[in-house]
Amino acid sequence: MEQDPAPSGGTSKPNAANEFLHREIQRIESERDAMHRELDQIQRSYAWRMVAGYRRWIARHRDHSVVGFYEKVAVWMLDRTLGSGVRDERSRYQLWMAEHELNPERIESVTAEAAAFPYRPLVSVVLNIGSATIENWLAAAIDSVRAQLYNHWQLCIASDGAAGQSTEAMLARYAADDSRIVVRNQAPTNGSAARAIDLHDLAHGEFVSFLDQYGQLRIDAFYEVVKRLNRTPLDDLFYWDEDRLDSAGQRNAPFFKPDWSPDLLLSMNYLGECFVIRTALAEKLGGLRPGFGLSQSYDLALRAAEQTDRIVHIPEVLFHRREESAAPPPQPDGTRERDRQNMRAIDEALHRRGARGRVDPIGQGLYAVRYEIRDQPLVSIVIPTRDKCQLLRQCIESIERSSDYRNYEIIVLDNDSVEPETLEYFKQIAGKAQVHRCPGRFNFSAISNLGAAKAKGEFLLFLNNDTQVIRSDWIRALIEQAQRPEVGVVGAKLLFADGRIQHAGAVLGIGGIVGHAFRFRSGSAPHYFGLTDVIRECSAVTAACMMMRRSVFDEVGGFDEKFLVDFADIDLCLRVRLRGYRVVYTPLALLHHYESATRRRMHLSSDYEAFVKRWGHCLKKADPFYSRHLTVDREDWTIAP
Repeated sequence: MEQDPAPSGGTSKPNAANEFLHREIQRIESERDAMHRELDQIQRSYAWRMVAGYRRWIARHRDHSVVGFYEKVAVWMLDRTLGSGVRDERSRYQLWMAEHELNPERIESVTAEAAAFPYRPLVSVVLNIGSATIENWLAAAIDSVRAQLYNHWQLCIASDGAAGQSTEAMLARYAADDSRIVVRNQAPTNGSAARAIDLHDLAHGEFVSFLDQYGQLRIDAFYEVVKRLNRTPLDDLFYWDEDRLDSAGQRNAPFFKPDWSPDLLLSMNYLGECFVIRTALAEKLGGLRPGFGLSQSYDLALRAAEQTDRIVHIPEVLFHRREESAAPPPQPDGTRERDRQNMRAIDEALHRRGARGRVDPIGQGLYAVRYEIRDQPLVSIVIPTRDKCQLLRQCIESIERSSDYRNYEIIVLDNDSVEPETLEYFKQIAGKAQVHRCPGRFNFSAISNLGAAKAKGEFLLFLNNDTQVIRSDWIRALIEQAQRPEVGVVGAKLLFADGRIQHAGAVLGIGGIVGHAFRFRSGSAPHYFGLTDVIRECSAVTAACMMMRRSVFDEVGGFDEKFLVDFADIDLCLRVRLRGYRVVYTPLALLHHYESATRRRMHLSSDYEAFVKRWGHCLKKADPFYSRHLTVDREDWTIAP
């Protein structure tokens, strides 16, 4: 691997590396001290003391139904306490930026570290321009490259000469001022970015990134990439968090992205238009292919994901992209054309991967891959219950009435029902459902394992009795994902009776242990870049509606029966992930969930202690599918205070 010579002054590479590591230790220790100070401030705040008192009260009254009322009151009081300025996400982001922006001392430190890297690969940036060029935007994009604190870069500007004499003169001045900037004239197109890019001719760097006039890099973007390459030099693709620039140039709408999530990439271009990829890999893949217009980088990312899994998320806002509203009026049907090309890129990816299915649009820039179901397998629906016959009746009738997939069996597991109406209903459904008695203390895990043992299906669908089907294709949506060899568990989107979200995947660390994504948010409104509406990986999903192949269930040993009430589903999902399978959430399986309506809320300390003992090491780390920059105090995916 070719490296730059030692820095001037005769400093050897080992010494430079030692100095770099020493500075890294100092930086980490400084960040640790800052976090301790921040934690101390939080714990001394009025809001924290109020919540702490509420938690102590909950611990004494956790089995009382009045708790639900006081929860709503507490949430309202806390919301009022925080104030409207903090609730506003734009204001939150301004506060966040003030805490995370590079100060002069940090810039000086980063510059020194970048100069001392033992491994200093050349990073090429390809900037493609056409006729619809706005000079001040283009200049800002170029200046963002020139300002990089890691200075071993090359900027390759591909121009078709259609931008006008003024722009061409500006580019010539840039090239004259900085030998790292090269302007190449290419055959004109119709002004779009659809031309093929000859990376071998343009990009001489070991890594390449793609930029246009709508984007700007933060000054430490390449530094963050090369810093990680000095730790793991075999990584192939790097992407980062980003935000938007409004018409006034103000930053807003940050997208704090999850770590590598291949199913999310099939649902949306969450990597964005600007990322860094190993040039040899990009050349092997054919670079940016013509004919994909503004979807070229998305198409390249999808192809790269088929050749490497060494894809790294840098959890820093290193890229700023101008909002659509800040741009000139788009070409007619421009958004629809981008969606068409995105869907074409996904469709071709499915074909290359040998996956049979189609791509459905579900919103601007959001898509759903609907895989063909193989062989119409039998699905065993396992439903634990206890009295409250009206709930079980509503659940089963909604399955029968509203499901367009018919090859299923229903297994009802009764835990000591005594109400005459319930016992009579068991007799009524005896011809169309199995009913098995599970007497004794309630143990969700043991009951569910018994249901799996009685089931005949290739697929197991664990379902609460307080659920009700909304979408008729819910079973199909679950099978589509669960049949994939790489997927171990699939969860559904669940709504409260009033339409608010009850479950859209689970997040480790929220509330100190685990929470439901977007809980209590509107079920119909888009949330956080559409994540409630797309198929994506999660750390876990709830067993209120969970499907998995029987083979995977048996492989991990089913539910762990030491978890009587809580965390059995989360524990199962984490054990499945340890085996290398994915846990997937699909909003296309949509049901109501009336949540714990059968019995009073129960939270056993033994379940909590067992979960923390087994998975405490995971709770101490950030959930890979949830940014460390988002709050763990609530389930709404807002910026951490």
